[in-house]
Amino acid sequence: MKKLIAILSALCLPVAVFSDSPIDNQTVTFTKFVEEMAKCEKHTTFENVKIRYIFNDDKYGMDKRFNEGAPELLIKSSIRLLNCDFDLDYWLVLRNITFLDYFAIFNCTPIKAIFKDCTFKKTLRIYGNNIEFIDIDSCRLEHGFKFVRNNVNDRLTFKNCKISINESHFGDTDALDMEPRLFRLSNKLEGFDLTIQSCDFDLPPHLGNNTQFFIEISESDFNNLRFIGNNVNATLDLSETTVANAFVTYDSKFNGKIVMDAFNVNPINTRIQWSTVEKNRIAILDQKTQKVLSGQDADSINSELLFNSLISCYANFYNAFKSQGNRIAANACYIEWKDIETSYLKNQYASGKDKTLFFNYLMNVFLKTFCDYGTNPLKAIQIALYVLLFFAGIYFFFPYTITSFHRRSLFDQLKVYGHYLSSPKSLLEIEDSIIAKEQKTPTYADYINFVADSKGKVPWYFHIFGKPLYFLELLKDKPTKFFYKVIDIFPDEWEKMSRSKQVIATVLYGVVFMVTVLWFLLIHILDSVALSLNVFSTLGFGQIPIKGIPRYLTILEGFIGWFLLSIFSVSLISQVIQ
Repeated sequence: MKKLIAILSALCLPVAVFSDSPIDNQTVTFTKFVEEMAKCEKHTTFENVKIRYIFNDDKYGMDKRFNEGAPELLIKSSIRLLNCDFDLDYWLVLRNITFLDYFAIFNCTPIKAIFKDCTFKKTLRIYGNNIEFIDIDSCRLEHGFKFVRNNVNDRLTFKNCKISINESHFGDTDALDMEPRLFRLSNKLEGFDLTIQSCDFDLPPHLGNNTQFFIEISESDFNNLRFIGNNVNATLDLSETTVANAFVTYDSKFNGKIVMDAFNVNPINTRIQWSTVEKNRIAILDQKTQKVLSGQDADSINSELLFNSLISCYANFYNAFKSQGNRIAANACYIEWKDIETSYLKNQYASGKDKTLFFNYLMNVFLKTFCDYGTNPLKAIQIALYVLLFFAGIYFFFPYTITSFHRRSLFDQLKVYGHYLSSPKSLLEIEDSIIAKEQKTPTYADYINFVADSKGKVPWYFHIFGKPLYFLELLKDKPTKFFYKVIDIFPDEWEKMSRSKQVIATVLYGVVFMVTVLWFLLIHILDSVALSLNVFSTLGFGQIPIKGIPRYLTILEGFIGWFLLSIFSVSLISQVIQ
């Protein structure tokens, strides 16, 4: 163990030599410890110092500073804590302290620390310690953070912090390790809880693709990992990390990618806000080129291994959503997943590597267009409605024979009004004569006459059954006859009317003419839609009541209808099963 500590210390030695502190190998209070750090004028190592809580000194010196606040305390030089031993029961609580140079903690035990409203102008490094917990609250880490090979029993928490990189410190020979980092956290020992909440990670845009400046929480084990409400202007690297219990992320804004190669979570306890990680933010790292690859690069991914790695990242989240019954998020994740697959298949086919993939690609395109890969059956119905109305518009301008509502056409109805104005007959007389001509089968009146003539010769139920139906037959003509009675106010022929009556008749029947045209136009539209719906749904009613070119279009519409309704049925069943 001593050799390991010696090697670690040697690796972390800066070019400048650290001097010993005046309290090395001594036991001091927390207040004294902080005062000695503030007095340092050059690089200083505090080694084998025992820090204990003494009520008379620390009640005022430490507790008052933390609870009530105090003027800003400046620590000017680089500070390194090595093999220090802290109180078992009391915490190191530091508030409103600015570290103008590096601050590092090595091989100390047991650390129970709270940093609040502190500023680290250079870097904060924590290596090889035995830690109970560390809470870093409302602090500014202006040149990154590194946390490696520590044994944490409870938690590490960042809240309301601002973490950035200061390019002016690049190449600083006083650094405690070889290169600057934005945020590097590695834990290969026992799992602990990591919470990063309401923090800002700010990285200059030109450094965004440099793996050295990723937010690295990779190759680690955690009990719980919470990444909540953060503003992230950098790439988050979670590759080869395992979260045993709960992985939680929501309300975070990711302006970079989220690298998730071999990221392992517990699906049941994973809580992800899909809207914060969608739109191809999920990514992997190509170890050969050190390039981050996401769904946006799917059409240029040529390696099957890279494609499978990227898809497995989506499968992680998809399985988590499904196991929790979150169908909406699962569908959204699946759609993005299949979009990546479609782009990959297109690239593989276009490159000539595998021509057999063309039909797989084509099927993906169809499913994306018509039902979002089976996740949205209503989209198929929406497209079906557009198709149905399109063909209905074609049928509207071509003649066909449908008598679903009216027994006569628009022109026949206009002829009724014309006969009325050109003859001395009333509207009701003209209507009755026309109805008589239109009847092709024996009327209910004939049936009633038969029953009356056969009274006593046929069973009673012939009379009871026939009479109500006859009344219903008469009832359907009542509205039309009532309308005719209202407008039947000109018994004379048009040419025999006075000038004033002609003007009134012109206005009145002009209105009737327009209403009739609009009414029949509406009925014609409904008939066109009914015909299109009938053809689209392939219900059929024998002979197709349309001629000419549109007759062939009905075959095309029937095929499209069969296709869309089949897709709708399959996707609907898929969603019901889920």
